[in-house]
Amino acid sequence: MSTFSQWLILFRYHLRMLRVKAAVAAKHSRLMTITIALFLAAYSIVSYWLFREGLEYVARLPAAGSLLSDRLVYVMFFCFLLMLIFSVAVTGYISLFRNRDTRWLLTLPVSHRAIFLWKCFESAMFSSWGLIFILAPLLVAFARTRDVSPDFFFKAIAVLIPFLLLTSALGSLFLITAVRFFTRKQFAWGMGIIAVILLASAVRTGLQDKEAMEQSGLSAALTFQRVLHHTNASVNRAFPSTWLASAIIDWTRSYRHGGSLLYPTLLYSNCAMGILLVSFAGRSWFYRSWNRSLQQSASSAIRRESRGAASRDQLSEDFPRASALSRFIGRPLAAITRKDFLTFIREPAQWVQFSLVFGLLAIYASGLRQMNGDITAARDLYLVAFLNLAVCALALSTLTTRFVFPQFSLEGRRLWILAMSPLRLPSLVTQKFFSSTLCSGFLIALILFIGGYNLQLGWGDSLFFAGAIGMLAIGLNALAVGLGVLFPNLEESNAAKIVSGFGGTLCLVSSFIYILAFVLLLAYARWEVFRDNAVDPYWYESPKSIAILAIIGALTLAVTLIPLLFSRKKLKRLEILSNL
Repeated sequence: MSTFSQWLILFRYHLRMLRVKAAVAAKHSRLMTITIALFLAAYSIVSYWLFREGLEYVARLPAAGSLLSDRLVYVMFFCFLLMLIFSVAVTGYISLFRNRDTRWLLTLPVSHRAIFLWKCFESAMFSSWGLIFILAPLLVAFARTRDVSPDFFFKAIAVLIPFLLLTSALGSLFLITAVRFFTRKQFAWGMGIIAVILLASAVRTGLQDKEAMEQSGLSAALTFQRVLHHTNASVNRAFPSTWLASAIIDWTRSYRHGGSLLYPTLLYSNCAMGILLVSFAGRSWFYRSWNRSLQQSASSAIRRESRGAASRDQLSEDFPRASALSRFIGRPLAAITRKDFLTFIREPAQWVQFSLVFGLLAIYASGLRQMNGDITAARDLYLVAFLNLAVCALALSTLTTRFVFPQFSLEGRRLWILAMSPLRLPSLVTQKFFSSTLCSGFLIALILFIGGYNLQLGWGDSLFFAGAIGMLAIGLNALAVGLGVLFPNLEESNAAKIVSGFGGTLCLVSSFIYILAFVLLLAYARWEVFRDNAVDPYWYESPKSIAILAIIGALTLAVTLIPLLFSRKKLKRLEILSNL
């Protein structure tokens, strides 16, 4: 049997499982299915409207509107290229080297290459569906602003498919090369060096821009030149994103009826080469890489066991220091907290994504003043501050859904051990809520405070926005922890697949609704800034502001308590343990 025939067997098997799971979920969770469907439809409509308004605004700019809108398309596809490569590599690492399903497949009479190709395809599907969902309304809005013919959409789909396949192949090749030829320590050092280089480059660019602003001011021509200069990487013709963006832009120009076939043929030819290279890697490198990963895991476990045996001899000396946390929360909760922290640190797929998102937010907040120019009007200043709050809140909701929601499910079939331990399961939910809230809330509040300082809002308003994101962190973490217990997937060890289920989608939808209500109410409490273009230092003394703040507090309290209480009630009835 050929490799492709074996791959088709795996494809049909998983497709049938997906249909059965979708049918069962639609039958037993109709309300949640309808809610998710309505949210997706509303998101598509609202995002299309926002994208179209933004593109039309850019197109109306004098002299440079068309050039700037084209550059935005290049930047968008360049970001999608990096995101998809990174996402496929991380998801593929978990699916190939950290999943029990791969061990079971390797015992079957299926070739290693077929297993590798299927896992790469599975990772590409998990990573691409969200990108396609975001891209669809944007492409429709871009086509409407350029007034193109309906065949544009068929052409766009025809070049989007090889772009996704090529990008996924690059992510898979990056993953298998890193696992095959580098140890964990070498990979960590390499990522650290790259991060330092990128950080030094960002600091150097920021200092140069600041010097240029001080010397020549922030004129419109200089701003436009800086924007184009910082996006030169997105138009490099060596990147597949440039080929895709060039093909799409070329088809929207009215004077080019047919369009050039250079970039579509580049995408298809390189896509075929990428598939061939992935097939070669699956035949020659995958099994050796899998064995190498198991050897490194075993070596790490032996080293940890040796260090643990050596530390037992000094237990009496280390006990006062080790029990510092246990004085406040007790030894069982302190042990679980330490276990969660070590699990997070030992898993590169977790801390790399977490560090990347918070690092980008920190860089964004540190350059907020320079990025928005010399803002003098209070209305514009607070508009930027509230938008900054919304952006950080949305990023936090993504992180809580991605990392906090699957925490309980990742305990998996070992959950019965915790049920028999001195630690009660409802206390486990509380522990996960407090630990995730303290870590993420502190970091995101610090980023908001830095952003408020750079916007020169003053100490009072900087603390106001930091406190607002702190309340949002409490509600978002409670939603993620509570819904993670109410909708667990104890049979899955891949966090990305756990999040992709109905529970993860409901958590993301609920987080968006909560953030939208919170930010709108908070903005209405400071409405005098937008109405009068003046800041009232005693705004919180008015009856309207007091009522709105009380509503915000009640909303946060409800979002925090309701999921946690329902999750604790479900654990007390041991409904989850009956599924083990």
